[in-house]
Amino acid sequence: MITLKELEAISASRGDMPADEWAALLESCPEWVTQRDDREALMQAKEARYLTEEAPLREDLRRLGFSVKWVWDFVNAKENYYVSAVPTLINHLKRPYSDEIREGIARALAIKEARGVAGTAILAVLEEDGLSDQLRWALANTLTTVADRSNKDEIKKLLRVETNKQVADRLNRALKTAVKP
Repeated sequence: MITLKELEAISASRGDMPADEWAALLESCPEWVTQRDDREALMQAKEARYLTEEAPLREDLRRLGFSVKWVWDFVNAKENYYVSAVPTLINHLKRPYSDEIREGIARALAIKEARGVAGTAILAVLEEDGLSDQLRWALANTLTTVADRSNKDEIKKLLRVETNKQVADRLNRALKTAVKP
């Protein structure tokens, strides 16, 4: 058995230690094992909370023929096979889900087929108070794909009051998308 401090020292100088030896060394450190188990328990609890929270969205998607574990399955898809789900995603984006769920919905909407359809809903959510910077960035980033001319003035309005540099950068990019034919 080794301590976490000893493990950190070994980590700094481990060089070309084979992966199986490194894994065995990690397992020999009770503090590291406890931290890993705590992280895993936290992740499992978070996953359970997300699955429960997202159940209404999954049910609506199942009615459309989509069997997904969660909305992030769309985000990670190689193709935009879910275009027919866009109206349902927009509807659920407006609901009071956690920022993490809404971020997944926003990212799923970042497809060219949602251009001219999703922008108004995304802008409405961006005007809400209390959103995390991460969600605001994801929403603004989605606008870089879906904004159209009808969103131009609202994007300008948001830009005038935006204080987060990364979100403002995405809104500026969305403004360029919005003026395209």
